[in-house]
Amino acid sequence: MRPMETRNKRKAETRERILAAGRELLLKEGFDAFSMRKLAAKVNYTATAIYSHFPDKEALLGEVVEQEFIRVRRAFDRTAKIADPIERIKKMGLTFVEFALQTPDAFKFLFMNTQCQMFPKVGLIEKGNPAVDCYAYLRGTVEEGLAAGRFRPELTDVDMLTQTFMSGVHGIVSLHIARGKDPWVNWRPVRKRAELMVEALIRGLTVQEAPQDAKHEIQSTKHETNLKHE
Repeated sequence: MRPMETRNKRKAETRERILAAGRELLLKEGFDAFSMRKLAAKVNYTATAIYSHFPDKEALLGEVVEQEFIRVRRAFDRTAKIADPIERIKKMGLTFVEFALQTPDAFKFLFMNTQCQMFPKVGLIEKGNPAVDCYAYLRGTVEEGLAAGRFRPELTDVDMLTQTFMSGVHGIVSLHIARGKDPWVNWRPVRKRAELMVEALIRGLTVQEAPQDAKHEIQSTKHETNLKHE
């Protein structure tokens, strides 16, 4: 490897170490307690060395936050091959639940943070691009379902549907993280509650097909009616 390539490789590795340490510090302490001094101590670099990779604290924090949102979006990639939009929405809901349960600190910071307006923007996420924007990906799937006539006919607002589904799933995991260890309540398993919530939302918002035996009965009735009129 040439000297220039070696230097670039080391520089990239150092930058990633700084980002990883910044993520850990930010998720643990939040915006208010985060400082470049603490970060420098954590990675054993000088503040000057960190500023050689990031122009300021906002640039570093912005990249950490947007990479974290992209990590959530990448978790939804496993749903991309599901052709049925309603089944895809179900899988997205359960995937979101798993993200929250597996990485509660990241979930709390990204989705339970009342200071979300403070999140710096560095342009890694293009608003409305479903490849990187979690909301846009869910919204696009809901839009597919609307176009296919899968939702109740009076429900035509794609954002209302998207946000309603988000709220239901978010509520399950938020309650679990905030109060799940409270012995006052005899809590049922959170994944079971999440599955029930997703199923309830889907049943409440979509057009339900008649059971097979009911379909057969309807067809038989229609056939008998036709015979009477012949």
